[in-house]
Amino acid sequence: MKTVLVTGGNRGIGFEIARQLGELGWTVILGSRDLQKGIAAAGKLGKNVHARQLDVTREDSMLNLFNNINTEFGGLDVLINNAGVGANSTGDDPGLLVRIKKIMEKDFTAAWKLLQGIKTIMRKTGMGGQGIGAKDVSLMSVRYVMETNFYGPWRMIQVFLPLLLKSTDGRIINLSSGMGELKSLSGLYPDYSLSKSSLNALTIMLSNELKEKGIKINAMCPGWVRTDMGGPNAPRHVGEGADTAVWLATEKEIPTGKFFRDRKEIDW
Repeated sequence: MKTVLVTGGNRGIGFEIARQLGELGWTVILGSRDLQKGIAAAGKLGKNVHARQLDVTREDSMLNLFNNINTEFGGLDVLINNAGVGANSTGDDPGLLVRIKKIMEKDFTAAWKLLQGIKTIMRKTGMGGQGIGAKDVSLMSVRYVMETNFYGPWRMIQVFLPLLLKSTDGRIINLSSGMGELKSLSGLYPDYSLSKSSLNALTIMLSNELKEKGIKINAMCPGWVRTDMGGPNAPRHVGEGADTAVWLATEKEIPTGKFFRDRKEIDW
């Protein structure tokens, strides 16, 4: 049976993808930045789901996991780049941005946790968020979101490509968003939207580079899903959000270099 690595697999859409593929008998490697949370999540699933520590903003974390998978499983058939962060804004306090930057230079994870705390406060108080567009968004915020949503998947692909090349049907699935569609760009949540547009462009480039090596890479939009990121008012349940990724992993014949929603090709 095939082996799949799901980044950010301890909750939300990633967890549901891991659950569905695990039930199909796949060997699932559930990547989680917090290993204890990953172990707890994997414990709810079958014995063929294995939690491993993975922070997609840290190359040393990726390399450690690469060595573990290579030694324990011998290869990888599918990489699902699910880990990501939502739209974020730090507001107009330049002093705060300077402090966060100093923290980031020493510990990216600690800086990101601080930003997430700020994001929670802003959501509860109605500050920031939707009212901030591309003309006035903090570029520090853009940098943080890009680090996880764009550079993270790019690093993952570069690091794990040697394992995917061992497969007879290697596949890469990037979880993107309709907010990254070029025709839909409006300045709404510019940091998040740009990260997904960039991920789409990367998908196209790599599909052209890797198709001769037999690796298929596609992007997919799960829609607005009821998760910690999507919030309780989202119209779709997590199973709907995970469905297209599972389909792209398991369908016998799929194209490469395409963008999908609900198993149908959509425009970039």
